[in-house]
Amino acid sequence: MPKNDKKVFAILLAAGKSTRFKEDKTFYKIKNIPVAIKSFETLNSLNFIDGIIIVSSKDNKSKFKKFIAENSFSKTIELITGSDTRAESMINALDFISQNKIITDYIIIHDAARPYASEKLYETGIDLLSKFDAVVPGLTPTDTVKLIDKSNLIIETLDRKKLINAQTPQFFNSKILLDSVKEIDQYDTYTDDSSILDNKSLNIKVITGEETNIKITTKNDVKSGIIQNGIGFDIHRLIIGNKLRLGAVDIDYPYTLEGHSDGDVLIHSIIDSILGSASLGDIGKYFPSNDKSLKGIDSTIMLSKIKKLIDEKNIHIINLDCTIIAQKPRMSDHINKMEKNIAKILNISENKVNIKSTTTDFIGIIGSEKSIAAQSICTIKLY
Repeated sequence: MPKNDKKVFAILLAAGKSTRFKEDKTFYKIKNIPVAIKSFETLNSLNFIDGIIIVSSKDNKSKFKKFIAENSFSKTIELITGSDTRAESMINALDFISQNKIITDYIIIHDAARPYASEKLYETGIDLLSKFDAVVPGLTPTDTVKLIDKSNLIIETLDRKKLINAQTPQFFNSKILLDSVKEIDQYDTYTDDSSILDNKSLNIKVITGEETNIKITTKNDVKSGIIQNGIGFDIHRLIIGNKLRLGAVDIDYPYTLEGHSDGDVLIHSIIDSILGSASLGDIGKYFPSNDKSLKGIDSTIMLSKIKKLIDEKNIHIINLDCTIIAQKPRMSDHINKMEKNIAKILNISENKVNIKSTTTDFIGIIGSEKSIAAQSICTIKLY
């Protein structure tokens, strides 16, 4: 994190024409949140950023004004109008900083069309500005890249190890960036912010970008979605009882799982894996153990509520892989029914739910038949 004495302003570029998207992508909703607002919310959540300058198209300025008016922010929020090209929109924002004598040590520039940039990426970039003049995230191309001439004839094959696909957010020492902008005469040649600093004796650090930090350019970028995974684990102690409940199946067994709810460790691990994959916290956030109203609650009710939560966010479960860890009883006769139950609650096909069981070969608290555990891995797609 930057030191407290460092001022940081962010520029959110949202003035594009969305030509290749075939409609205005700036306010196109993904998970019920407009693309640009999702990008803004991440910036607004970063406590080291003092202010945000939103660069809007003329058509969308009223929408941004409405959004700003309906919310309260602890940061300085400025709204300005962009230009025909990306570079000119960026220049507008930098001119605004200069003309209004905004004091800032660092400047972050981000495309509103990259709504999935993580807080960690921002933190990494801003931290490194104490050592470098600029910081740019990027990924090594996965395809072979060839240089061609005007006739589309290959000149040479480039070394991928020496190339990156640049991403935003990009991070700059304010004085260096503002001074460099004064030397620009042809804006249309710049499609990337850091290009302004090319051919200068500066230290520009490249950091590893994020595969999930895609730029939404066409409808295919929305349809393809983002794949994420989450892991869940739960273990409960066995106590004397008349049934064992796992995967919403009641198994005839002289012990039951102790817990604030019905103790269904399989469903609990599934809930945590879903929440983890969607970056929505853990089971305790939604069903705290100190809530007396939840005492003895059926875990299927809990899972149904989580299902509703992810539906509201347009999150789809691709696959669920679970392992029950128990010395006894034998689970093979019950697994098929468990898979059916889980699939029904989550409203997904049974072939997306895979449940296995294993023992610990009499090792540890599970092997001594004093507890049962479950682990789950959930794969989701975000749209």
